[in-house]
Amino acid sequence: MILLEIKEYVRSHGQASLRDIAAGFDLTEAAAEEMLAHWIRKGKIERVENGCSCRSCKECSSPCEAVYRWKENQ
Repeated sequence: MILLEIKEYVRSHGQASLRDIAAGFDLTEAAAEEMLAHWIRKGKIERVENGCSCRSCKECSSPCEAVYRWKENQ
């Protein structure tokens, strides 16, 4: 089941970008985000912003990239 594979991917890597997860499982970013939302609700994975200095995408030209991180204590 792809949900379990995504969970294992993030767990084994510690963290992964939405772009990498979508590409690795041949999904759209929207579909990958929906599947990751399942693990966020379960408390296994958390979403963090990464990729720009302003952290708001309003002050710089570089868009923030969503990164998903395994929650160690789970």
